Amino acid sequence: MHTEVKIVLVGAGSAQFAYHVAMDLCLTPGLWGSQVVLVDIDPQRLSFMDCAVRRLSEELKAGLRVEKTREIEKALPGADFVINSVQVGGNRWLEEQRAMAERHGYYRGANLHEFGQMQFFLELMRKMERFCPNAWHIQAANPVFEGGSLIARSSKIKSVGLCHGFFSYLKMADILGLEREYLSADAYGFNHWLWLKHFRYKGEDAYPLIDDWIANKAEAYWNSPHRLQNTYQLCEAAVHQYRLFGLVPIGDTPRHGGWWYHNSLKDKKRWFDRHGGMDSEIGWPMHMEKCENNLRQIRKAALDAGTPLTEALGVAHSTEQIVPIIQALVNNERGIYQVNLPNKGRILPDFPEDVVIESKAVVDSSGIRLLPVEPLPRRLVVDAMIPRWHYAELKLEVMRSREKQALLVYLLRDHRTQNLAMAEGLMNEWLAHPNNQHLGIH
Repeated sequence: MHTEVKIVLVGAGSAQFAYHVAMDLCLTPGLWGSQVVLVDIDPQRLSFMDCAVRRLSEELKAGLRVEKTREIEKALPGADFVINSVQVGGNRWLEEQRAMAERHGYYRGANLHEFGQMQFFLELMRKMERFCPNAWHIQAANPVFEGGSLIARSSKIKSVGLCHGFFSYLKMADILGLEREYLSADAYGFNHWLWLKHFRYKGEDAYPLIDDWIANKAEAYWNSPHRLQNTYQLCEAAVHQYRLFGLVPIGDTPRHGGWWYHNSLKDKKRWFDRHGGMDSEIGWPMHMEKCENNLRQIRKAALDAGTPLTEALGVAHSTEQIVPIIQALVNNERGIYQVNLPNKGRILPDFPEDVVIESKAVVDSSGIRLLPVEPLPRRLVVDAMIPRWHYAELKLEVMRSREKQALLVYLLRDHRTQNLAMAEGLMNEWLAHPNNQHLGIH
């Protein structure tokens, strides 16, 4: 079945992500001929991504009708899907806020950039309500948990959050030496806070294989030069969380698992890897350089008219779920996907319906519906899930009330806050920055 739709990609300058979406569209015949509108405030990135998507479409004969604009309002009318991958202010603004927090004693920042992200989400919802109220919003930008919950409480726009972190269980299988085709997994919770409830290999419970690996092979693996890089699966922190809470953490969960892993670079190296993980002062610049290298590679290939883009960068489906979900919704190709949706019907019974949870859902032309799951262990709910929910609610209360007092309480709850003056100092400097004036926090 072939159906043409209008897809708006907001934040198209996030080149690697946008390129993956474009590639998947070109490899999905059911969506050939669709209109794709690229939106970004950076004219240079927008220009070469426009060139890349057009060339992909031509080489793969997908017939995409590609447009570009720097103005969201011009892109939205008539949209069927709006994909949001925006990082407000880019990495430069992220790093400026991190440095600001560190001046006040908050090692590696205080996640204050998430407030600007959530403000953008709200503004995008208002624009969608005006220009394309029946469109689906696909949230690929962080924070998916807090941002998705804010959207659910603030707008009637159909919205789903997506993240590929769930599929890290496959990397865990690689570490264990298991063949991927014989695996199945169920992990759920909150985005970046996922717990492996079921893990099966060849139809059998594979948790004993994890336990055996921890007992007999973990130490050797952690100290091996052959240790897989750029993954948190079965790292020292992940195993510690498993011991604390009773289920294995998946995706970015070990990365966010507890303040005790992040007190210093020494602690980060102890619990993650020799670089201290992606969030350390060593690991983060390495991650950024990798992203920049990917960007340069795509730019170079897009602007090299003498070499086919598909030859320079290859042809393959990405691991993103975005295009398969669009295909399922548009052309009724029923499938099961890992998504973030409000907890309607209290799929996770310990949390209210207006909190977004991550789990598996069935997708077809009738919509996206979360599948029933077994309750999480009580120990994990009390020790890990409820504290993470509380942290989210502190940030959501700032966005709801726009009161300085709510922001101050958020900072006071941070374990690194040593006294009231420390939290007030960061709060006042951050609120005084011109980039934050539009947040209306007073």
